[in-house]
Amino acid sequence: MSLQIIYGRSGCGKTQYIFNEISKNIDNGRKKYIITPEQFSFSAEKELLRSLEDEEQNSAVINAEVLTFARMAHRVSSEVGGSNKTVLSNCGKSMLIYSILSNKKNNLKFLGKSESNIDMVMTQITELKKHGVTLENLKTLMEQVGENDLYLENKLQDIYTVYSKFQEKIVNNYVDENDALTILESQLDATDMFKNTEIYIDEFVGFTKQEYAIIAKLLKQASKVTITVTSNSMEKTDEASNDIFFSNKETIEKILRIAKETKTAVEEPVFLEKIYRFKSKELNHIERNLYNFPYKKYDGSVENLSLFLANNQYSEIEEVARRILELVRSKKFRYRDISVITKNIDVYSNLCKAIFKEYDIPVFIDEKRDLSQNILVKYLISILDIFARNWSYDSVFNYIKCGFLNITPSDIYLLENYALKWEIKGSKWYKADWNFHDEDSTGKATIDHINELRREIVTPLVELKNNLSGNKTAKQISENLYNFLIKNNIDKVLENKIKDLNDMQKVDIAAEYETSWKIVMQVLDEIVLVFGDENITFESYMQILKTGLGESKLGTIPMAQDEVTVGDVDRSRSHKIKAVFIIGLNDGMFPSINRAEGFLNDDDREKIKQNGVELAKGTIDRIYEDNFNIYKAFTTAEERIFLSYSSSDMEGKSLRPSVLVSRIKKIFEGLKETSDVIYRKSEISTKENTFKELLINLRQFRDGEEIAQKWFDAYNLYNESEEWHEKLASAIKALNYTNTAEKIKKENVEKMYGSTLKTSVSRLEQYSGCPFSYYLKYGLKLNDKETFNVEAVDTGSFMHDVIDNFFGVIEERNINLKEITDEELEKIVAEIVSEKLKLNRNYIFTTTEKYKVLSNRLQKVVTMSVKYIVQSLKQSEFEVFGHEVEFGGKGQYKPITVTTDDGRRVEIIGKIDRVDIMKNPDGTYVRIIDYKSSVKNIDLNQVASGLQLQLLTYLNETCKVEDFIPAGVLYFNLTNPTIGTDKNLTDEEVEEKIRQEFKMKGLILADVNIIKKMDTNIENEPKGISKIIPATIKKDGEISDRGTSAVTKEQFNYLQKYMEKIIKQISEEILQGNIEVKPYYNASTKKTPCEYCKYKSICRFDENTKNNEYKYISKLNKDAVLEMIKNKVDEG
Repeated sequence: MSLQIIYGRSGCGKTQYIFNEISKNIDNGRKKYIITPEQFSFSAEKELLRSLEDEEQNSAVINAEVLTFARMAHRVSSEVGGSNKTVLSNCGKSMLIYSILSNKKNNLKFLGKSESNIDMVMTQITELKKHGVTLENLKTLMEQVGENDLYLENKLQDIYTVYSKFQEKIVNNYVDENDALTILESQLDATDMFKNTEIYIDEFVGFTKQEYAIIAKLLKQASKVTITVTSNSMEKTDEASNDIFFSNKETIEKILRIAKETKTAVEEPVFLEKIYRFKSKELNHIERNLYNFPYKKYDGSVENLSLFLANNQYSEIEEVARRILELVRSKKFRYRDISVITKNIDVYSNLCKAIFKEYDIPVFIDEKRDLSQNILVKYLISILDIFARNWSYDSVFNYIKCGFLNITPSDIYLLENYALKWEIKGSKWYKADWNFHDEDSTGKATIDHINELRREIVTPLVELKNNLSGNKTAKQISENLYNFLIKNNIDKVLENKIKDLNDMQKVDIAAEYETSWKIVMQVLDEIVLVFGDENITFESYMQILKTGLGESKLGTIPMAQDEVTVGDVDRSRSHKIKAVFIIGLNDGMFPSINRAEGFLNDDDREKIKQNGVELAKGTIDRIYEDNFNIYKAFTTAEERIFLSYSSSDMEGKSLRPSVLVSRIKKIFEGLKETSDVIYRKSEISTKENTFKELLINLRQFRDGEEIAQKWFDAYNLYNESEEWHEKLASAIKALNYTNTAEKIKKENVEKMYGSTLKTSVSRLEQYSGCPFSYYLKYGLKLNDKETFNVEAVDTGSFMHDVIDNFFGVIEERNINLKEITDEELEKIVAEIVSEKLKLNRNYIFTTTEKYKVLSNRLQKVVTMSVKYIVQSLKQSEFEVFGHEVEFGGKGQYKPITVTTDDGRRVEIIGKIDRVDIMKNPDGTYVRIIDYKSSVKNIDLNQVASGLQLQLLTYLNETCKVEDFIPAGVLYFNLTNPTIGTDKNLTDEEVEEKIRQEFKMKGLILADVNIIKKMDTNIENEPKGISKIIPATIKKDGEISDRGTSAVTKEQFNYLQKYMEKIIKQISEEILQGNIEVKPYYNASTKKTPCEYCKYKSICRFDENTKNNEYKYISKLNKDAVLEMIKNKVDEG
């Protein structure tokens, strides 16, 4: 029995040395075992085969084998026998710990059941086991520290509580995978497997207490144990911070101590001084000086070391991809000769996948992915969420959209739109068929189809829910979930998806799907193993399952022989790599910032150590370990190293360079850093990527920059290619994009609007506000999904309907408005509101307490509004001529018609809320009343710009049809008046303030006699100010300019003619296919429609973009606007 240490710096050939020894002694009658860490076992097996590659030795390969400590434990346990207990994986442990934390939460002072605490407790228990700390040790430790440190004692008490419960649960049933090595150490005495063998232990960076104990047993059994250690000497220095090999020297010291304790002969250590790995002086110099204090500067030319500063992490990986292609094409490297190493695999993994795919670079990402986004896991979680969240919208549609149901995308959209519109949630999903609809909604056939879809979705879920109801054990719930998956053919659907993915060459995703089914089955099995016949609530089961799935990781294996490997510093292989790219050399990553100390901090660990219990390394030791891993990364390559870092992350936040960057620059003063921050270098690579680079160069050329001749050659190449010609033409068109909308072709205009344009005044107003938004809304008919919310338009429509019905009842019952009492009025309005709430279209107002309160408030507002409408009619000689007066359809009047200059017909439909008339000796005067649920007034600047046409157009048409004389256009605002809280206000003053809020706004005829007819009480009002219309009469009986919004009969005439002119003009613009992106800008209000436009993400209007301009609305006074309108009419 003997021990031999093989040591030397990185690259000196320690691994090669032991394989040469194995090859040389393969036939000496002793079995050879090579023990490596898990991540290096595959490369060790390949190296073993390579070293025994001649025919004679190949037959002796059975005499040599690669093992890991875990594999060794399994092998010995299989031979020795003993326990038939099931091994509990990390997934099973996490679920068990969650359960313990939930049940013991009232007894714990520091630990709760959050996900972070589950991981922390698992890590802590694993650490205790790996370092041989038993429950008895913990109890003794608590007694020792309790007298002096209550804080640490409470921490240890929490750990003891959870650890003891954990052990109690598994002791007779399972084996914790962390106990496997402890069991191995105890079983080694019962096996002859390693007696008289030669054991080689390679690639380890330190050992745990369990592993040291196993080594001790192996030293007693094996003929010889050889251990490789990366170190420059056997002697430990005093300064750990200045010695990159300090931890490894401690490892040597411990191994020698074990050899002494086991009375094992120690052979002369082998120091491999010569460095074989590095084929260049630069790499050799890095190995010697990166962590050497003081360092020695490199005085030669730097050719095999490069440094790149990237604008961001995306461009950093693009540069890596270009350099990889250069190595493969120009230097004849194989992809497998290249490794990309990072300390931030989470950030760089997806970037490498996407960009390397662009460059046709085969890649293997050495990572363990979580399953949270896997479709099967999302599907399973969505089922649990449906029950836990009472059939919420999100949970149900997460379930539907996972892709396991036989429902088409169009049916999903149909169902989703219906569910949003009618707020389908909770028991509405399964209680009864749906029959929610309004006048404009889908027909019976569509609703029947929607109900078919509902039943197809709900039936199996309700059956599962019924099976899960009542007291159930974890086993019963698991079995029901499994049966649900099988009964609904989820395994078969997944198989078909895997086949399709393989057919599409998406083998990595196919492999993930295949593994995900196995993992889900394993998690369900482990729940049964751990919790079995234990009664458990569904909510607890759901959390346990989520915990287990969250802990399950998806490992990956290389899909091909020749691939670039991307991996983390801690897992990167260190042999047969010609070129290494070390990426993300930024502060906080290289080296890492160890912010989390774990449950036990450094002070805790030191106190525990003083009481005779040694745990894992603290923060400082982890920093030393991190530095050694970085050293290994920098010494992996044989020929070339490419270093890179970014100036910003993917969100644009600035990043600082690592201290290693400045150190490299100081060591290699001749190193020239390249960058794309200021100047981006374009190169020809793959077809797809070169095409992208060509477009970048063409954009620069368009902007007046010079570009290399090769890009003109590339343009010609793509332009002449059948495969690329059309794509190039489209791309160049996109390069010249100016965010302007081309006119629609005549034939497409007719397809959208028909041979006759049927529109409304409000639609024409929208066109004036922005032609492009009109096109999207009424041409393409793009609309938001209808949601179950009360919008302003809903409350406005509701109040409009009530007021219209009120006047209908007055007519029907032949009630004289001049004589109606407030009590009668309130009764009529209450009856109407009650009937309205029974209608399907007003269903929303009765669904929730919130909306019931809203409907009560609306009833108060509309009742108050009707009172003031009636009051305004009582003190007026104008009488209601009609309400809800329609143009077009089945209305009283024909649609307003316009004929364009090229002979095309336009029909304009619309509805007037109320028409009042007053018969006078010189004719019948008319005023148009519009009810608005928000405060509105006539703005002549907006009238001139085509944004406020409705009332004046209706006035013009009514006058033409009925031969009326214009008296006014007025808005009656249906608002809930807010009165300031002034304690000194009397009831009469409050009433007066409310009345002022209901005063009509708009434009009236500047004729004092007509004004007096509109308000018969105006002369009796204080200062002659009308309470019902925008008019004031002076003491001398003339109209006051202040407080009066009026125009003359001639001006009304011009306004009416202007309506005809501008409506014709807008109609022609629409029919000519003009859809320019040109929203208005109101100089008075400083507002644009873009602020509330739902299409702004489509048009992306920006006044700083070429050809994007506002349509400016002037801020002219009334006389100036009227004069401008007169001039335009006179122009013809």
